[in-house]
Amino acid sequence: MFRQQFDRERIVDIVIGKSIITKKLCKVFHIEITLGRFGVTYKIEYRMYSILVCSFSLYKTQSIVQIIHVLCTPSKQSITKKTYVVRRERQKFDAHIRSQDFNDLLNAVHTSTTTTMSSNLLVLNPMEFEHEFQDPLHKSLDIVETQYLSFNMSQYGSDGGVFSSPNFPHNYPQDAIIFYQFVASTNYRVVIEIDFFEIRGVSPQCTHDYLDVFINLTDFNLVNDQLLHRFCGRNKPPLLISITNLLLLGFFTEDMQTERGFNGSFRFIPAQRYKENLIREPCDYIFDSSKSKRGEFFSPTYPGTYLPWQFCNYSFVGQSNERVHIRFRDLMLFKTPNAQHCAIDLIRLYDNTLRPIELERFLSSFKQTSPVDGGLLSEQSDSQHITDLCGTYSMPLDVYSTKSSLLFYFITTHYAELTNEEQSQLNEASMPSLWRKGFYAEYEFLSTLTTLDFIPRNQTNQYLSGTECDQTIKSFGKGHGILQSPNWPNFYKPQTSCSTYLLGIDDRYGLENVEIEFEQFDIDCQLAIFVIYNASRIHDYHLQSHPSYSFVNSTLVSKEKSFNNYYQQEVDFKENLTFCGHFKPEGRFVSQNSLLKLSFIPKTRPANNLLPSLVNGGKFQAKYRFIKSYHQLSKNKSQLINTGDCSLFYYQSRALNGKFQPPRSSDEDYFSNANCTFHFQILNSNFRLLISYDYFNIADNDVINCPSDNLTYTYRSHSLYKSYPYIYCGYRNYPPPYLTDHSVEQFRIHFRSNNDSETGLGFDGRYEFVNRTHPLFSSQCRTPFDPIIEIYDKEQSSGNLSSSGYPENVICEWSYRTKVDYQFKLDLTVVDLEGSKTKDPPQGCQSSVLKIFSEERIDELCGQQETISYIITKSNWFTVQFISFTRQTGELLKGFHLTWTIIRPKTTDPDYLDCQPRNETAFSIHRSLICDNYVHCQPYSNADELSTNCSQLLSTNSYLVSFPFLRQHYIFISIIILLIILTITVAILLIFFIIKTKNYLHQEKIRSSTKTYFTDINTHNLDDSTDVNLMKQTVTTV
Repeated sequence: MFRQQFDRERIVDIVIGKSIITKKLCKVFHIEITLGRFGVTYKIEYRMYSILVCSFSLYKTQSIVQIIHVLCTPSKQSITKKTYVVRRERQKFDAHIRSQDFNDLLNAVHTSTTTTMSSNLLVLNPMEFEHEFQDPLHKSLDIVETQYLSFNMSQYGSDGGVFSSPNFPHNYPQDAIIFYQFVASTNYRVVIEIDFFEIRGVSPQCTHDYLDVFINLTDFNLVNDQLLHRFCGRNKPPLLISITNLLLLGFFTEDMQTERGFNGSFRFIPAQRYKENLIREPCDYIFDSSKSKRGEFFSPTYPGTYLPWQFCNYSFVGQSNERVHIRFRDLMLFKTPNAQHCAIDLIRLYDNTLRPIELERFLSSFKQTSPVDGGLLSEQSDSQHITDLCGTYSMPLDVYSTKSSLLFYFITTHYAELTNEEQSQLNEASMPSLWRKGFYAEYEFLSTLTTLDFIPRNQTNQYLSGTECDQTIKSFGKGHGILQSPNWPNFYKPQTSCSTYLLGIDDRYGLENVEIEFEQFDIDCQLAIFVIYNASRIHDYHLQSHPSYSFVNSTLVSKEKSFNNYYQQEVDFKENLTFCGHFKPEGRFVSQNSLLKLSFIPKTRPANNLLPSLVNGGKFQAKYRFIKSYHQLSKNKSQLINTGDCSLFYYQSRALNGKFQPPRSSDEDYFSNANCTFHFQILNSNFRLLISYDYFNIADNDVINCPSDNLTYTYRSHSLYKSYPYIYCGYRNYPPPYLTDHSVEQFRIHFRSNNDSETGLGFDGRYEFVNRTHPLFSSQCRTPFDPIIEIYDKEQSSGNLSSSGYPENVICEWSYRTKVDYQFKLDLTVVDLEGSKTKDPPQGCQSSVLKIFSEERIDELCGQQETISYIITKSNWFTVQFISFTRQTGELLKGFHLTWTIIRPKTTDPDYLDCQPRNETAFSIHRSLICDNYVHCQPYSNADELSTNCSQLLSTNSYLVSFPFLRQHYIFISIIILLIILTITVAILLIFFIIKTKNYLHQEKIRSSTKTYFTDINTHNLDDSTDVNLMKQTVTTV
């Protein structure tokens, strides 16, 4: 039976006979074929009953056939090996392997084995092999034999020497197979350092030339599963240390382009340090306190590259009153960049050792479960899990057991490679390139470490696994408690180093600060110090300062001071506050956020006997409480407010501009059930408050009514509070810029959120107190500081307002007022701005807005207005405000244009036209607006532009009445007309006299042409004199 199937880059199985693997491996034949084009070694294993051929490829340029013959005898095992390189002339050809070729080869091997049993030697002539394995499509084959280079400790000594690729530093040859065999003495190991590495190929595929590394060998002939890694390109092998006394490098090249190769050095080191406390190969260790109280241990090949697929056990067993302390001095395990878990290689630590049954369950569960799944332990040992370690850490790194035993497991899986992008990230971050160095650590069994009885085992207080005596105290809404030192009320041991982390609420429901106050404090400054991190002292002024405690200024870094509404004083947060002495630190201490860290740090850590005077280290007791205080910190002092509210104050007297935002949790989302008010105090009527937003995301699906989370405005004007009629919410549905008017004394922004889980980042707002000198107020339009325009119907009944294009960074405001009992009608003919309040989803009005204010009405407009809007005011005034900041897009937009008209309710005044006589709600316009080519009566009718009204107007009114502009400015127009007539008259007279003078001079010149030369001269003088006189007369006349 023969089966074969070929594909371009597909693994192909070729099986001859039955696939039977016998358990008796007396006779084994290995044929190794390495395809030079792809640089991969393939194996043919013959076990008398079957042959397995793996990973053939469609194209190949050379093949390496290695035949290993192993004969078993009652006394010894005999191994003979020959290796051949078969290189074909053509670069590329179709793979053609016949079943008969393999059968002939196997028969030859089997026959040779049978005939050479007595000699224990397999002889296979190269020419015989060529004849047996020759492809019928190709006639010539070149045979290249493998080279073996041996570096023995007996020859080079422990200091070793150097080695390199052939011809280094010049290019290495083609079609080379070289094995570098390093042999150390018994109880020694081989160390290899590669100095230069440049081999053709790209890692990790290495499809051309490559260097194979084997560090775990017992025999150079048995290398089936001992490959550490394959290297090529510029991916230089890291430091290499063998596990045994043998190390093998295999260098393979193909018959194409070559490069410079590599060079390095080797030496031999004692293996004894790796065997201390070793109870079972390859890496099971037990460290017994009864034999040694302290020592060191490492990964099996530290500081060289560790092997993949290792399971090493380090068990620490101490006395009943001892705890185990592990201090890592070096730790570097492979970890994929940005990974959250140790998915490939890791150190896993357990508190206490596992019983034999649990240990067996542990091993079996690991072998059947991927480390990525995290299911490495049985339920019985999960509660004892301390932590997992991988990657790199700041050294030293300490780990403690809770009792007398500790289990340390070093687990490695496959030899993973970094992608080019991940390697680039590491290079940019200056991260170490060696990711498989392993670890080096020290251990000690200590009876001097404090016990953990002082930490209550409940939901609030939790011991931090792996630490000496650190604990966390969480709020859970309980709000207060007592914090005591270890061994309270007695002194605790001076070498103890403990930290306490008080964690307040920091989620969508709120954020808490932590406050502590000492009740007792007695710490000898020669022994230790007490440190409070990122906190500010709150002074109680009714207490007198006590001079007898010590305050140590240790790296105090002052942060920005701010006023605290709750404590009614400035708070000054520092990176650490350090204390010691026999009197308690006065006042209270408040955290900057939801975390407050307290640490007791000894100045010395004596290792052996303690002096009698140093037996007692100190003690302290403090009360703590968690206070809901995300609202408390603001930059402005205000009157005392209810601590249950979130109120922030911004005074013009303190800062003319700044930012504001809602309280947020550490996840950057605002809180549920938030109720915050931002108060802005305006100094006087010469200033206005300008509000804008850089970001806006208030979660609510209904962006019209905003029933869940929202933002609203109120303001105080003339001592009365009024509400702004708009409510804001939605994702990027920006509120428009807001500018207060002159009468506003205080402006408030109210932020509310409900109790659901839908929250967002909230908003990032800006505020600025501005006056008329601000650059946003330009001379190209009226400003909010200009007076109101008074107009009357008989002088001007209608007019236009526009943005004059679409300017940027400008604020314009026009305010009009007419007689009482009159109104205005506003026709919006063009609204073409950035943003939109009507699109789905809405975009808001972040950069531009058109606001129209009138009695009991405020309109906010932005985006594109497709239909003409009509606004009829309820009183005799209106204000138009146009705000335009820097444009967000490059669209060609027009800005805005509107027409205003003075109107009256229905009236019998003959000077007014009733726009719709039968409609009681319609209005009247002044007759001067009739037939001016604009329909002022819309939306009710077009009566003012009907031909019947125009003809009546011509028969009953004067010419000037039909033209209101001429009537209103007739004096000015009359003066201009008189000046024009006078100018024309003077010009005509001047031209007439000039022409008459020239004619007269011409006639006189002809009359005197017959006179003598001298007479001519006199005549000309006379003419000149006459000419002057005539010019004088002309000028006088003019």
